[in-house]
Amino acid sequence: MEDIERIRERLENIRSVEPIIGSLRTISAGGWRLAVRRLEACEEYAENLAEILGVVLPQVPRNDLASGFVTLEPVPPRKPAMLVIASERGLCGSFNDIVLEGAERLIAEQQLESELVQIITLGSRAEAHFLRHGRPLLLAQPLPVTRVPSFEIVRHLAVTLQGLLSSDVVDAIDVVYSPYRAGITLPPVSRRWLPIDASALPRGSLRWPSPIIEGDKATLARRAVEEWAFVHLFRLVIESSASEHNARFRAMDAATSNLRRLIDELTLGYHVARQHAITMEMLDLVAGAGMLRGPRGRQRR
Repeated sequence: MEDIERIRERLENIRSVEPIIGSLRTISAGGWRLAVRRLEACEEYAENLAEILGVVLPQVPRNDLASGFVTLEPVPPRKPAMLVIASERGLCGSFNDIVLEGAERLIAEQQLESELVQIITLGSRAEAHFLRHGRPLLLAQPLPVTRVPSFEIVRHLAVTLQGLLSSDVVDAIDVVYSPYRAGITLPPVSRRWLPIDASALPRGSLRWPSPIIEGDKATLARRAVEEWAFVHLFRLVIESSASEHNARFRAMDAATSNLRRLIDELTLGYHVARQHAITMEMLDLVAGAGMLRGPRGRQRR
């Protein structure tokens, strides 16, 4: 009977955990859908912004775009910063391990080409990883714990990063993140965020009749390029968030399936142990009855 009690206790423990895992699975599915919707909305906004740039940029001399954030002739950076995006919390499978191992590799490759590579983290898991390995951080920014990053959060981060670039603390900023693909966590890639290569900006052809643009065209073009940079960073952050929530959903889904399998196995084991105990009790009764019949049979003879 001790085996039956032990199995029953394990079943009760697992059944008490099952609703929690199921709730986490539902929450992660909601976060995943929200991140995908924001990613789609961001791509649509970027397309509209590209149309505006395609109208404005052909009417602005290329030299008027040159600034600390836009370069006409890209040169290899001497002291770049690499923004590593991981998650704020765990329970997302191997997502953080894949991202941070890949980030270490990308940082090592960049160190071979630059004099100084500084690290910026987005997400407490990335911050904890580099501090644990004794790596100094230029900046560490947390992510929201219970929601997908908003555009306001990313804009605030973008302004901070632009300040580092304009003050010559760094001369380039690369973003290391995991691209989104449903059903799998991809190794991280590095994308140059700032400075923007002017030749990479969307440019349309001159239209006839030419669109009427009120105000200074160069100022409008610079503001549009700045917004383009914000949207680009937001897209990378949201893509990483979609990858994270996708990984978390898959981890919780696998945990839910594993719990159900354990419950089925333990339930079967419980019934087998119970039947075995009943059988043993019956055998004991039969043996006891035989012992009682033995003396009576001898007395008749």
